[in-house]
Amino acid sequence: MCGFQHELGWGAAAFLTVPAMVLAGLPAAVAGSGAPSLGLPVACELGRSCFIQSYVDIDPGEGVVDFACGTATYSDHDGTDFRLLSAREAAVGVPVKAAASGVVKGVRDGMPDQFVTAENRGIVARRECGNGIVLDHGDGWETQCCHMQAGSVRVSTGDRVDKGAVLGHVGYSGLAEFAHLHLTVRHNGAAIDPFTGAERTALCQREAANITGLWDEAFRADFKYKNGEILAAGFSGRVPELKATEVDGGETAPGATSPELVFYARLINLKAGDIVRLDVKGPGGFAATTAPKPLDRSKATWLAFAGKRLKASRWAPGRYEGRVEVVRAGSVLLEASRSWDLASTP
Repeated sequence: MCGFQHELGWGAAAFLTVPAMVLAGLPAAVAGSGAPSLGLPVACELGRSCFIQSYVDIDPGEGVVDFACGTATYSDHDGTDFRLLSAREAAVGVPVKAAASGVVKGVRDGMPDQFVTAENRGIVARRECGNGIVLDHGDGWETQCCHMQAGSVRVSTGDRVDKGAVLGHVGYSGLAEFAHLHLTVRHNGAAIDPFTGAERTALCQREAANITGLWDEAFRADFKYKNGEILAAGFSGRVPELKATEVDGGETAPGATSPELVFYARLINLKAGDIVRLDVKGPGGFAATTAPKPLDRSKATWLAFAGKRLKASRWAPGRYEGRVEVVRAGSVLLEASRSWDLASTP
């Protein structure tokens, strides 16, 4: 999520935020012996049912830099955010798994799943992590899971858990604006980037494919770094709203007499200067497109759409085709196509 830190207020299990000026003077110690081998902490398919919204911010100042020299993070973010498409998917119960074997060091449950706003964020003060778990993996290593679903935590302090054990479900408790799991890795109290195994003051690496970090082979086989991603694209009978998409996807299935016919795309981690192009065509001369205007600033989440309002008694039957592409520095970075068929009878 954007611009927020995650913190537990649990005494010995609490996360201590180290000031950036102190971090800037620390050596970038790379993980050595004793470091855990981490598996995917959510039972999902990367790039399809879950996505990495934010990586660790390794810039000690006000800027943002992720491990691959990109900007898929936000200032002072100390963990990795694994997001779901919406709260609707979270309601089904998406398991949170132990990234490595360990002993439960701290637990919190019972906080409601609710999206924060500027008006209500005070109710989670000092409990920004929401429902969560801290696991001790030995040799000074621990992982912290945040924003878990209310009532889903299955373990208690002192329990021993194996790697891959189900700890609970993904939710959006605490300081959360979307359904996701926030995973922080620490060694001797210092936040570690699991993609490099180094502290947050390490230099970024442009050859991200060659970095092994702390992730096990199964994770690395499924992982591909992306600074920009299409979460979903499709047709809707009305213009989706960005906040609504985090609740239930935001789209409504179009029909022959829908007041609007829209092709939409949900995107994350776009950069300033990116151009998002949408084109949709259909029977009866239906055509709509977006203006090729570069983004004025980077966007953690973005919703784009192109379509028309109904002016006749119904939409012309046949196949409607939509396409979205993201152009960065003159080249197509992302693209997706979808179609929708309208029968000739209601």
